[in-house]
Amino acid sequence: MEAGEDLFHVISLIIPAVVLLPNFLFWAWPPEGMPSSVQAVQVHLGLKVAEGAGRVGVMVVPLFYGIHMNQSLASLALVIMIIAMLLYSVGWVRYLRQGRRYYWLFAPLWGIPVPMAIMPVLYFLASSLLLESIPMLVSAIILGIGHIPSSLQIYRNLEPGQA
Repeated sequence: MEAGEDLFHVISLIIPAVVLLPNFLFWAWPPEGMPSSVQAVQVHLGLKVAEGAGRVGVMVVPLFYGIHMNQSLASLALVIMIIAMLLYSVGWVRYLRQGRRYYWLFAPLWGIPVPMAIMPVLYFLASSLLLESIPMLVSAIILGIGHIPSSLQIYRNLEPGQA
């Protein structure tokens, strides 16, 4: 570490905070009812572990890396992050407008399967460029390995008419 370089970069925690904020909607306005078919879904333990480990990584790693807007890929990374969060937000709005039915947390959006799982992963992948962080990249990949297949498995057990 060079002189004057901070050990912690609290401002970088804005990266996971942007994804966490919409998730408070789930706690404030939970689904009206979770179908029994979803409760019976047995997600592979390895996927659960990967999702949990990835989630911890993408929440903690930014604390140790500063945001770098002076590199050539930073602007592209920021655009990808903004688009991913806009699509993620559209998914949350759709969920609320459709009566908070569980199905809408997983339903495709404009041809994108399980967008509420894919968009945060894409966001965190792009953020690894902004942070110039291999550990963030690895954490985002691990999150994707667990979160996306788990969400697909749940989606396959849902029907549009289910609560």
